[in-house]
Amino acid sequence: MSHQRDEYLRFRRKLLAGYLILCASLFALLVWKMASGYAADRAAAVALTGHSARAMAAHVNELIDAVDQPLRMSALAIGSSASGPMTPKSIQALLAASPLSSDSRFWLLFIDASGKGVVASNGLAVGGVSYADRSYFRDPAKARTDQLHVGGSADGRVSGRRLFFLSRRVESPSGQFLGVVAAPIDAWPIASVFEKARIGPAMSIAMTTRDNVIIARVPRFEESFGADLSDSEIAIPKWRSSGEFEAISPFNNEKRLFSYASVGSLPLLVVVGVTRDSWIAGFRSDLAAGVVGLAVVLLVALFSGRFALDQYRRLARVEAWQRILIEDLGAAKELLACGERRLRIIADNVPAQVAYINVDERYTFHNAGEHGAPWGAKMGKTLLEAHGPEIYALLKGDFCEALVGNRVNVERAYEVRGMLRHFKHQYTPDVTAAGRVMGFYAMITDITEFKTIQSRLAALARVDTLTGLPNRAELLDRLEAALARCRRTGGYLACLYLDIDRFKEVNDTLGHSGGDCALVEFARRLRHCVRESDIVARLGGDEFVIVLEDLDQPAEAGSVAAKIVACMTIPFNIEGNRRLVTTSVGMIIANPLEDDPASLLRNADDALYRAKRAGRNRIES
Repeated sequence: MSHQRDEYLRFRRKLLAGYLILCASLFALLVWKMASGYAADRAAAVALTGHSARAMAAHVNELIDAVDQPLRMSALAIGSSASGPMTPKSIQALLAASPLSSDSRFWLLFIDASGKGVVASNGLAVGGVSYADRSYFRDPAKARTDQLHVGGSADGRVSGRRLFFLSRRVESPSGQFLGVVAAPIDAWPIASVFEKARIGPAMSIAMTTRDNVIIARVPRFEESFGADLSDSEIAIPKWRSSGEFEAISPFNNEKRLFSYASVGSLPLLVVVGVTRDSWIAGFRSDLAAGVVGLAVVLLVALFSGRFALDQYRRLARVEAWQRILIEDLGAAKELLACGERRLRIIADNVPAQVAYINVDERYTFHNAGEHGAPWGAKMGKTLLEAHGPEIYALLKGDFCEALVGNRVNVERAYEVRGMLRHFKHQYTPDVTAAGRVMGFYAMITDITEFKTIQSRLAALARVDTLTGLPNRAELLDRLEAALARCRRTGGYLACLYLDIDRFKEVNDTLGHSGGDCALVEFARRLRHCVRESDIVARLGGDEFVIVLEDLDQPAEAGSVAAKIVACMTIPFNIEGNRRLVTTSVGMIIANPLEDDPASLLRNADDALYRAKRAGRNRIES
């Protein structure tokens, strides 16, 4: 009996020792995983905030470029007209490309040399209001060069809005200081864009001056507007254009990680922050469960082709020039002696067809140069003679609308010299003070290249560029349509949610180029395993979705899923390396009467998570 008891005690001690060793090993593994996961998630947070800061900085830079175009052209126009009478009405006519209503995102304002407001492009009552104490007047007034001045945040003296300002100095041809053209920009629309770009409530996005004064921030837009951060922990030195740091937020006393990026060469910064808890909270739940889930959230940046931006800026400049020319045509009739030569030079160099047609439908003016007026147009010729019967019949309704006093702004497509071209037609009636229509001004721009690019971009926006599969937006639209068809026909629809098991190890061992090769081959095998009518889409990273529609029985979905899992067992050839790649599948049979695309994808994702927890390389429903 004593011997048996001793054996029992020894066994119990060995078992206890084994359990202690196992617990120690798991604890050590957990600590190691937590440490490496913490470092990885912090790096991901830095990447996330850095990409967001650069993307929002690019957006703000584009906005300021768009505002500066009419601002600069208005300053030049007012300076050039200094020899004539400068009344509020004549100056308002020279404020180019300004919004027409007081709730637009920006407008233009002319301040005379004494600092008194003269007129605003949107009709705000600024006449006589003193702006002499505002930096956006003082700085350009002191400057001797025509430079863009970026002012800080302030409440609009007349509009009452939360604003920041761009301004330029206005000089006469002789160098006399005439005043300042300012562009108040509403900070709220910028904050709205920031709000849409936020990834979760833990992220904050702010735009500040180089002096660390906040212009727009979300959340807490109203509370933070105009706040001076110079004496806080998050003050950024003027000589640094980008970087990241950790500091206490002055708005909620939270420990946050910040990244910032400069807005081009302007004295502005975009600062993006996330709370420290937002990227360590997952570790606490994983620690309680004893399983470390390495969740790396990758932010994919909204980028567009440089070429598309260039095209946008080019079209913005064309639109600005069009508005200037249409307004200048009326003034040219009153100042014909001195304005004809200037108008001719401008018109001949505008990349558009510019003409004036009288009430008899005859050309009395048209531009020359590289672009010129409509083909065949000559002084005294009619529209019918210039365009020919077919095109004239297409455009006759637009001509009639302009000749009865209505403004026409339409796009037309017709053949020119055997090629189909797209044009933007703008007809502005020439109406006397008595209301009589004397003719109309015509501005025709060839937008064929823009239409072609627009069509290509629309197609690219629905396709994943790496695999050629439909992306998330295309999947949601097609899944909505498939559910609607199932409701009508009563057929079965299944959703398969897949990803590559341990895809991170592929990237770590073979590099991102190897990971891309694996994704392309994975997508090819998925397409091979399903029917042509089925939907195969890539959501992002290594996540894919397959929609099986018009099934006879729900069991068919399981057969397809098993076929996919089996197909992946053949090793992949990744840049000369043979690699075994497996997949886990979450499978859901849709209930068309209750499910929508979001709920169906969410349920399938939950099933995929169960497959991962059950050991990967399997199917869960």
